[in-house]
Amino acid sequence: MASHYSDPRDFAQHIRGELLAEYLKKRHSLEFPAVGKKDETREECADRFMELLKTQDDKVRDRVFMEFEYINSLSSENHIAALCNHSPNINREEVIEKFAQNNDERALLAYINYEEDFDEYYSRANIESSAVKELTLPTTVSLADITDEKVKAFESKVQGVYRASYKGEQCKIKTFRDNDNIILRAYLEDLPTRDTAFENGKLNEKIPRKPVFDAIFIYKPELKMLGVRAIGGKDTVSQLQKLFCSHFLGIDHINTNVERYTLAAVKDLSKINFVADASYGVERAFLKSVRLKHTAVPHKLYIDVGGKEQYTNADAVQGILKELGLNSSSGWEVESIKITVVFKQVGKGRRKQVQVTITPPNTCDLKNRPQDDTVRKLLKDWGIYVA
Repeated sequence: MASHYSDPRDFAQHIRGELLAEYLKKRHSLEFPAVGKKDETREECADRFMELLKTQDDKVRDRVFMEFEYINSLSSENHIAALCNHSPNINREEVIEKFAQNNDERALLAYINYEEDFDEYYSRANIESSAVKELTLPTTVSLADITDEKVKAFESKVQGVYRASYKGEQCKIKTFRDNDNIILRAYLEDLPTRDTAFENGKLNEKIPRKPVFDAIFIYKPELKMLGVRAIGGKDTVSQLQKLFCSHFLGIDHINTNVERYTLAAVKDLSKINFVADASYGVERAFLKSVRLKHTAVPHKLYIDVGGKEQYTNADAVQGILKELGLNSSSGWEVESIKITVVFKQVGKGRRKQVQVTITPPNTCDLKNRPQDDTVRKLLKDWGIYVA
């Protein structure tokens, strides 16, 4: 995660004087001496930086403070690596690593030298870590068929979904293209709300403001999947799924409640074998927890097999049921499961790990990172993903 951000001075303490000087020169045409007094500490350098900003007008100072919070939000190793991977024109070694000593400095250098790439990645950074409502597609089209012209025409259709509730007066869709998927992020204007702020030295508690909300569309033709995340509840998401299918794929009257997941393959818990294809780069996968329901009475039982060293295989749930004096073949059936998939170590940092909860017929909390798509393939191999 990014470093903790409490105030601009706190962020400035993490940045050496020469980089603060470069930032102010390139971004705000301000001169800042890179070196202060002899043996100046980071804290003293940050104080000089803040003193300079006090001499500037409010617009410049507010812009700097905003940019520091913005840069800090992506100042983690994961974000920096993803930013560089998504932007092949970024020369990480020569422009960033050669001059940076920590992740805050890396993020600052990326912003100074590659602002457009930084902004584009920021717009999509939280999409990959969000769950979406998935839909199985009977047919697909190539990513090239989703043209910029079609995306532009789609804006008014997305607006139409929200205009009935007086939202969506304005709409703009950003497009993010990868080799195997496309992401559309629709920004829509919300109903006016009220802000409290000072105006000309007076407190105003009734400043009108129109915030912006978004709707996310993730299209993955290889997996025959469309994922949608939007406000408005199940019916709105379903309507947006149908709109996408009709507008881009030529599919009308699609059933948005088709079964995507089944637990028939894990009905007998003692026979589960989560074996992964060697090409997936998975070290191990195991059953993390299970929720059972009784067929005769409205009782449910939740068992978490994590945290106990002896419970490491698929039969862990059976072992716990036996300890509790319960019989999983006598009225209890699986309602949902959670699986943990641990990937092999690649490069530096922590190894990747995905936990996924599946509740049939179509509820799954996988996100949209590359490792989540690998888990989708695993679920299909195991007979759980049936779309």
